[in-house]
Amino acid sequence: MIRFFFIFFVFYNIYAQDEAKRMTQEKFYAEKKLFMLNELELDEDVEKKFWEIYLKFDSQRLILSREIALTNRKLLKNKMIEDFEIQKLIKKSYENGSKSLQLKNTMMLELSKIIDNVNLVKLQSVELKFRQQMISRAKSNK
Repeated sequence: MIRFFFIFFVFYNIYAQDEAKRMTQEKFYAEKKLFMLNELELDEDVEKKFWEIYLKFDSQRLILSREIALTNRKLLKNKMIEDFEIQKLIKKSYENGSKSLQLKNTMMLELSKIIDNVNLVKLQSVELKFRQQMISRAKSNK
């Protein structure tokens, strides 16, 4: 019986950690949306369209950036890696970087149909400002 409670407790803790992580992602995107829409000062009807397009492409770029980071970690971590494997990982890293740029270009083309050029140009600095704010907050929470 004690073993049952112990196993239940372990699985409950794992589930609770997953839920906390999920809520963190939801909170992150909610804060990002609020920050970006506030900085860009878009009309209400444009805001919806903007966020739908932005979120679609941003989530794809996030996946690619994680793949790039993983590939780079493999390159730096493995000291006993063969030359052909290094070349393969470097090529994959550049290919993913290229895909990320293509995604950003496609996103900007789609966004240019619904927002003005001032906000289109401003978007990169708003993204950077948000990233810096999140990094600063993470550093202060350590």
